Amino acid sequence: MVRKIEELRATPDETLIAEHDSRAGHTLVGTDYYVQELDRRSRERSAEASNRLAMRSYWMALASTALAAVATVAAVLALFLR
Repeated sequence: MVRKIEELRATPDETLIAEHDSRAGHTLVGTDYYVQELDRRSRERSAEASNRLAMRSYWMALASTALAAVATVAAVLALFLR
């Protein structure tokens, strides 16, 4: 039996995993099964790397803003303390 898409999307992950595991012993798979799993893992690693890069970019932008503010204050002080 095949579930409707709406029902499939509403099913919790744990339920889908349990159903997969109960049927896995009675199913034959081709090599594409392994290729899909490797592809999923690759996408997961890429997403994690993108997230790390985004966080580092955020902190770098924050540091640059702070340094620009310090430079602005130093320049204004230099003008007025002459």
